[in-house]
Formats: sequence, structure tokens, C-alpha cells
Amino acid sequence: MFELETRKNILERLKSYFTEIADGKVNLVEGGFAWDLLASNSKEFEKVYAEIGLSVEAFFPQTSWGPWLTKSAETYGVIRREATSSIVVLTVTGQVGITVPEGSLFATNDGKNFLTIESKKIEDSGTVDIKAQSIETGENYNVDANTITKIPVSIYGVSAVNNKNSAYDGFDEEDDETLLKRLLFKVRMPATSGNNYHYMTLATEVAGVGEVSVIDLWNGNGTVKVIITDANNNIASEDLIEKVKTYIEAQRIIGATVTVASVTELKLNIELKVTKGTANIEGIKNAINNYFKESVFKTEYVSYAQLGSVILQNATTTGVLDYADLKVNNDIENIPLTSEQLPVVSEVSLIE
Repeated sequence: MFELETRKNILERLKSYFTEIADGKVNLVEGGFAWDLLASNSKEFEKVYAEIGLSVEAFFPQTSWGPWLTKSAETYGVIRREATSSIVVLTVTGQVGITVPEGSLFATNDGKNFLTIESKKIEDSGTVDIKAQSIETGENYNVDANTITKIPVSIYGVSAVNNKNSAYDGFDEEDDETLLKRLLFKVRMPATSGNNYHYMTLATEVAGVGEVSVIDLWNGNGTVKVIITDANNNIASEDLIEKVKTYIEAQRIIGATVTVASVTELKLNIELKVTKGTANIEGIKNAINNYFKESVFKTEYVSYAQLGSVILQNATTTGVLDYADLKVNNDIENIPLTSEQLPVVSEVSLIE
């Protein structure tokens, strides 16, 4: 087993070798010529050991990172998913009858640029809704509603632009943790002959997909349902669902009828009395919703007891040190989940 070596240990060994070769007839006092020579070499050898140690870690996927993990995953046909552009629907105002061409440029105040990916004619209302995508990639381009208001290059007949809703489906490059998870899944859970693992592997190869669940024979013989979340374990957009459909359709097993859908929200209302601490309603929401995202597809019910535990374990976020009279959807029972549901806390009420 490879072990790192310190400069001190290396120097001691070099001194012993040197003494052995010279039959003890050498001055190894610190500061002498021989000592200086060996000490300088031991420093370089220590660096070599460190680099060998990094090479060993880079060789094994479980301890690898960055470009080395990318190469290791590619050996098994698992490709790191690239960052994606965000999508947004723009409301363009202008002269009736004017066509807004594909490739028209619009932007936010802070310089995030979007290009239309279709062309549309402005109708009698004087406006048209048109889809655009960010020029750059990443989650930073999921801009808020009402922020794309600039026309950097004038477009004939167009006088204004706005996005009524936020941009979506901009995802960062796949991180090491997620790539390793997909790699180990592919190696340990082989995809063969259209089994569930096959569809899970295919779905997660699409950039922007998070967790996946597969229901075989969901609508009779030869039917498969693939349920997905986005990369942040939120509800998947129609665009992302369509990407997964197209990708699986191109590679699926002949004869299978495949349906792709997003998880659906199961809205929960939380009610509790805080007996110790100062409750942060948004903090309670976020703590519980983060727990739900981490456990998506892993449980058949919402545990009443677990929700209380999450609230207390995240006291720095929730502000709750102790509570009483906790209710979920006005009850104190576990709430059953289907394999297609993602529970989401929509409202938190505090009892006085």
C-alpha cells in the first residue's frame, strides 16, 4: 500500500545509505556539505511522493476529481454533462405585422444576453410571445421575471421587450459528486435489455436531469414510464421532458412504449406552535423542502416524525428550538406518496 513520506524520514534514510556506502567515513553534521546535499534531495523526493500520492488518488474514481474523474468516467462511456443555456419566453412589443426574426438579441440591465430561437409575427395585440435562450450557459442565466428589458441592437418595428416569467433550465456543468454517482450506478447496476437501470442511465445522460424513477408495465405490457426531476430536484420543465423523450426514443429498446413525465407536487401545509426560539417561516419551508429533495423517490410516505426532526436539526435556519402541536395538512399522521410525487411545503402557519 502506497504511503506518503516526509522529508525528515527520507533524509534519515539517505543519511543511512550514505554512511553505509562510505563505511562511516563521512561527516553528516548539519550544515556540512554532505548534509546539505542530502537535505536538498530529500526535499525534492518529498514532492515526488506527494505527486505519486495524487496520481494514485486520480486513478480511482472514488478519490478522483476534475479532469481526471472526467477521463475515468469516459472509460466507461459516462460523459460529464455540459452546462446548458437557460430558456425564457419574451413578450416583444412592436408594429403589427412585423416578424421578429430568429436570432434577435435582447438583454438584461447587467448584460446577460438572450437570442430568440424562433421567428414570430407580431399580431393585432401589438405583442408576441417568443422563445429565447441565453448566449452563455449556467444557472446564473435563470434570470428573474421582468429583467430582460433591453434591445442592444435595434430591430426594425420592435419597440420593447420583457419577460413575464423567470428564465429556466440553465444548469451548471455537472459536478464531480453527480458524475461519480452516475459512473458508479452504471458500473454497479448494469443496463441490459431495457431493464429499469437502462432507462435510468439514459435519462440521466441528458443535461439538466436530476433523479429518475422508472415504472415498468405501468400501462400494460410493453409500457414504461420514466419520471424525472431537474438537476436541482425540482419539477422538470416541458422542454426538459421533451429532451429526455427525444433522447430515449433514439436509443430505446424496440417494442417498448416509453412515457416521460415530471414528478408532480404534493402540496403540504405545516402548522406548529413554537415553544422555544424565534421561528423563521421561510427557513422552515426551505429546510423541509431541501429534505424532500434529498429523499425524492426514496420513500413511500411523508413521515410526520421526520418533519419535526428536520425542523429541530436545522435550528440555525428554522429558528425553532422546540415546538408543540405540529400538524401536516391539518393532521398528525404520515402522508402516503405515490412514486410520481414530490412533497412541497407551500405554507407554514404559526400557532400563537
